[in-house]
Amino acid sequence: MKKLAHQQAGDLGEALALAKLNSLGYAAYASPAGAPGHDLMVVVDDRALSVEVKTRQYIDRETEITRWPVLMATKGDADLFLFVALNISTMAPTFYLLTNEQALECHRSDPNRERSGNCLPSAVRATATANDFGALQ
Repeated sequence: MKKLAHQQAGDLGEALALAKLNSLGYAAYASPAGAPGHDLMVVVDDRALSVEVKTRQYIDRETEITRWPVLMATKGDADLFLFVALNISTMAPTFYLLTNEQALECHRSDPNRERSGNCLPSAVRATATANDFGALQ
């Protein structure tokens, strides 16, 4: 089994995230591909919240995911971050929804590289319960 191309996995993760939000009863929509801003918008209590979706794929174990790249200089103003761990063998996603503050706590930058940064999967999993969308409340 081979992994999908990064762009293909990202597009799939965004589609799955949008479908999940809609299935939970939220009005949500995707930004057009290539548009500036964030990947999704979701309406919660008559307020539109921006959602940055980051998808990584794995074949056997979720621990194969070693990082979720996030450039906070351009994406750090998102209201929410939705990290998707996609089991490519079953096409089953696991979602981790974090607030902006939580994502900033999980983020690490390389001081030697100006345009770098990652949210560490171990920190994300320690911060958010899998498939818990309580941050939308």
